[in-house]
Amino acid sequence: MRALALRHLASDAQSRQARVAVTGKGVLVYGEALVDIVPGRAGHEHETVLGGSGFNTALALARCGAPVAYNVSLSQDGHGQLFVQRLTEEGIDQRFVGICEAPTPSATASLDADGAATYRFSLNGTAFDTAPPAPADLDEFAHLHVTSFGATLGTSGQAALALMRRARAAGLSVSYDLNIRPAVLPALEDVRHAIAERAALCDLLKCSTDDARTLHGTEFGYPLARWLAHGGQLLVTDGEKGGYLLPFRREPMVFPALAQEVVDTIGAGDSFMGAFLASLWRNGGLGPVMRNLPNELCAAALGFAVVVAAENCAQQGCNPPRRDPPSAHD
Repeated sequence: MRALALRHLASDAQSRQARVAVTGKGVLVYGEALVDIVPGRAGHEHETVLGGSGFNTALALARCGAPVAYNVSLSQDGHGQLFVQRLTEEGIDQRFVGICEAPTPSATASLDADGAATYRFSLNGTAFDTAPPAPADLDEFAHLHVTSFGATLGTSGQAALALMRRARAAGLSVSYDLNIRPAVLPALEDVRHAIAERAALCDLLKCSTDDARTLHGTEFGYPLARWLAHGGQLLVTDGEKGGYLLPFRREPMVFPALAQEVVDTIGAGDSFMGAFLASLWRNGGLGPVMRNLPNELCAAALGFAVVVAAENCAQQGCNPPRRDPPSAHD
């Protein structure tokens, strides 16, 4: 079985390399990796699975065929070794992964009756406090994606901001997923300032309706409207209702969610984001062209992302499917 799995991994890697030759530069992901402690299946009080918004998004990108490198600090402990093993198995570039002595951070998930997750985090004194090694050269990438509190808080957040500035100066497109977690964030006014500083550097801002309400008490607010007026695009997800994309100076594009049995929602937004970016990569929508994407590329990316997110919700934890994005021109 292991030999068969290795053959599949080799085949996946060869297919990915062929697509790189056709499609061009890849995606660099910056964001936390942590272990999710989730309610167990029958007979188990809880189970531990690999997660974190950055890791989940990189995983979805890789499984959807995009070339992806991950920029993160991992622990040298047993959980950190499992992350390294999984990154290797998934063909994710680890040149910008740092290894430190601090333990792996964790998030304990609680699920409501609909499978929606809330989290309690353990971050202090963990690998989260160590900034990862910064890539010396960004020319090999078309796009930088930064995500969650790993891009907003403390040492890691400052490193993310510096990387975003470098990416913007180097001509990469940049996306930022807010992924607000009130339990680990400081005063809201400080959070709003940090987010505004980062949003000003990106082409695409992703948030959930819960994120927007936490920040502004409504789905929108003056800072978001002002940012949109300066050329940004806003991607909003709303759980089982679907969501919408607000392109610059164009009509919103609404996308419905798929009817799907939900085991839990862990990693659903990350799977959506990874699939959305993978579709844009497949169709040449990353890089300087990202701020003026044609509607057919946006529609293809939204449709693909909805399918991937729905399939992820049918699994325990973050486990996006292996799917190739369709061509927007077929």
